[in-house]
Amino acid sequence: MTGRQEDDQLQLFNQRLNAQLNLPILKEALTHPSYKAVDSTATDNQRLEILGDAIIDLLVIEWLYNHSDAKEGILTKSRARLVQNTTLAQKGKELQIESVLRHAPAYQVQEKDLADAVEALFGALYVTGGLTSCKSLLSHLFKADLKRILEREINEGSLWGRNEFNPKNLVQEFFQQHHLPNPIYQLEKKEGQDHDPIYWFLCQGTYQNQVLIGRGQDKTIKEAQKKAAYDLFLKLQKLKPSET
Repeated sequence: MTGRQEDDQLQLFNQRLNAQLNLPILKEALTHPSYKAVDSTATDNQRLEILGDAIIDLLVIEWLYNHSDAKEGILTKSRARLVQNTTLAQKGKELQIESVLRHAPAYQVQEKDLADAVEALFGALYVTGGLTSCKSLLSHLFKADLKRILEREINEGSLWGRNEFNPKNLVQEFFQQHHLPNPIYQLEKKEGQDHDPIYWFLCQGTYQNQVLIGRGQDKTIKEAQKKAAYDLFLKLQKLKPSET
């Protein structure tokens, strides 16, 4: 690809970003450290990524604070879900960052690289346009997610506060009421050290000829299964709210 072709691609990316970053800092934000194997003089996006990480954190918690009266625990959980790598990487996919990310030819782009690039873009916007520009991008990319995750945490938090609330029972009762097989729980993956594990569980069931999967993660198997069951329960509610 010629320099002119790359510049044209970056201008198109600017349009998807709904921003007008100048090309030098946009290139920096989209330069993976591996690209130094191609151009040793290139500046990678790590400094901008660190800056952008802090800015996203600030803007997300500011939005949550200003748009709800939720307690600190719900604000903290909502923020954590929004700034996690999985969420940021999804935004990177929506922006098609991989098509413009500068990296070594043999390098396989990872989900974390997309998340880092999103953070670097926020860092670049802050350097060139301040917080106002960053807020515009946050609204452009995350507005629907901010509302959805906040509502979910509020609903989930109010239910989890009740001692009798057990999502596994709710899901099992739903399937029994509809004369369907009970849902299946399956360990998707385990992360972390043995003394501090994170369990990821699936809760799978079939309803209206659809295979539905709930996902949950926690430090214990029991709580991870509960969260997976609750995720499945929410999906069942959307399909048949009057019967849940």
